[in-house]
Amino acid sequence: MAEEVQISPESIERTAKLRHPVAVPVLTVVTLGIYGIYWWYQVNREMVDLGQARNADGLGDNATMSLLAMFPGAFILIPPLVSLYNGIKRMQRAQEVTTGEVTLNGWIVLAVILVGFIIPFAGLIAYGYMQSELNRVWENVGHDQTGALQAPAAEMPPVEGQPAGEPPAQA
Repeated sequence: MAEEVQISPESIERTAKLRHPVAVPVLTVVTLGIYGIYWWYQVNREMVDLGQARNADGLGDNATMSLLAMFPGAFILIPPLVSLYNGIKRMQRAQEVTTGEVTLNGWIVLAVILVGFIIPFAGLIAYGYMQSELNRVWENVGHDQTGALQAPAAEMPPVEGQPAGEPPAQA
């Protein structure tokens, strides 16, 4: 089961999933590609939510358009390529916004997809690679929230003659 991370502390609807990188290509094969289309929509929606939560540009604004580019846009051949390119750029931007460094390499994704034309199903490794890089983003978002949500320090009781909230004077 995938672990959920809350993207925005203000909204419980904005969540992202830490998915196992091997599960994404395996489920795509088992479901005859349906999970791959669903996965593409979900990761794009998660990045849109991240952009809205952090007020960051470049993370997309409509995950449905990314979905439509994959299916039925695949019948035209060009829309999925544009969606893949833009999706990788969004993933890199998400890494930049959350971790400060970009580790997702678009050339690796392209090479793996091209190998998939020679070796059947090898191109699906790109899904796992992209998910593993997104997991770094969501792990960082989860750590940010746990670090930011620490309990406030207990206030000391006021000492006679001093206003509340000020530390007692040292002798």
